[in-house]
Amino acid sequence: MKLEQAKASTLDFVRKGAIYQIFPDRFARDESVPADRELVEWGTEPTPQNFFGGNLRGVEQKLDYLADLRVGNIYFNPIFDAPSNHRYDTKSYFEIDPLLGTKEDLRSLTAAGSTLGIGVILDGVFNHSGRELPEFLAAKAGDLAWRDFFTIYPDGSYQTFGGTEFMPKFNTSNPEVVDYFARVIRHWDDFGVAGWRLDVPYKFADGFMSQLRTKTRDLSSAQYFVAEAWNEWSFATDFEAVQNYRTGNRILDYVHKHSADSEDFILDIIRWCGSWGDFSVLPHFVDSHDTMRFATACEGSRESWELGFALHMLVPGVPVLFSGTELALEGANDPHCRLTYPSALNAEQRSALDYSKPWVQLRGQSKALSHGGVEVHELKNHAILFERRYDDEAIEILVNTGWHDELLLSNVGGQWFDRNQQQVNLGDTVPKRSLYWRRAN
Repeated sequence: MKLEQAKASTLDFVRKGAIYQIFPDRFARDESVPADRELVEWGTEPTPQNFFGGNLRGVEQKLDYLADLRVGNIYFNPIFDAPSNHRYDTKSYFEIDPLLGTKEDLRSLTAAGSTLGIGVILDGVFNHSGRELPEFLAAKAGDLAWRDFFTIYPDGSYQTFGGTEFMPKFNTSNPEVVDYFARVIRHWDDFGVAGWRLDVPYKFADGFMSQLRTKTRDLSSAQYFVAEAWNEWSFATDFEAVQNYRTGNRILDYVHKHSADSEDFILDIIRWCGSWGDFSVLPHFVDSHDTMRFATACEGSRESWELGFALHMLVPGVPVLFSGTELALEGANDPHCRLTYPSALNAEQRSALDYSKPWVQLRGQSKALSHGGVEVHELKNHAILFERRYDDEAIEILVNTGWHDELLLSNVGGQWFDRNQQQVNLGDTVPKRSLYWRRAN
């Protein structure tokens, strides 16, 4: 039961630290940016329609916080001009949404991030647009220059994304659509963008993604494409990575639901990672804007959240933090998972951050965790002893998510750090509901 260490040296900007996902309307607001629509009070209940006014300048003002966490990259949900708060219904692929700021705000953010070692990954919604996109309106009106960009029927109806009328689907089998989105990527590359996450690419026509890559291969921002993916990855042959929800779900199964023992947990992760060309750039999610919050999935169990958060930083791949996961923010699925980041932390949130921050920093400081493979030393029920190693650096991890102590055959005695980063001495058994780590020879 072993996963070899990553061999590649390219894309180290991805491996080096956690990815921090930001839903732009809800993270931080600089009040100097004018609002072009009605806003609700920060911190109130999110709905599918309301706007809070988060913006790019607000994010830039939080960069020191993200740098202190040792975040390597920000992944933004869409920032282009769009009528909705989620912005997956694009109105213009070449403009920043005015509520978020300006192009110069983006350039300032990427430059400031670069000085702190933080890249910016954008969300590309290339399968469909919004119905206010001028190119779609022209196609709908019969403009032959744009009509084949979409599938429009004689009665005026059109192919949509998922039957959603306000999201007309592009005809991605049209080579001119490929050219159009190559221009989009080329346009934003000039703003210091580090990479792209693409929305629902499993709906692209065959060959669309490979042609897009060919047309953008000279761009630095086109070296790391992440595919939205859920349980099926085989379509993503032209991507560096997929959104790995499998690992996050297995963490929850192991630490809280107990529908997975240690063998299920680690063997599945090794197999999933081993099935990918380079597991070390696979971003793994315990939650996102499309799921309930991890703390909610743990049903209020702080113990499960702590165990799961630590494992999220310790398993192979790149951990993704949806803004507020480090605070144990709660929220059911959309729209409740898309709540605002607190303007001031309460005692519980501060306590959660005090716990989570050292784990994110450890992940950002260790090549054993960023590049290392996995070697399992022993499994027993819900207990596991495994090692992450890269060249001469190794970290041993000892976990027991079960409800009783476990006696292992391996010698686990000696000094460890517990999940609160306190140094402790262990005897022969692994205590129930515990997690420890230490540097190994």
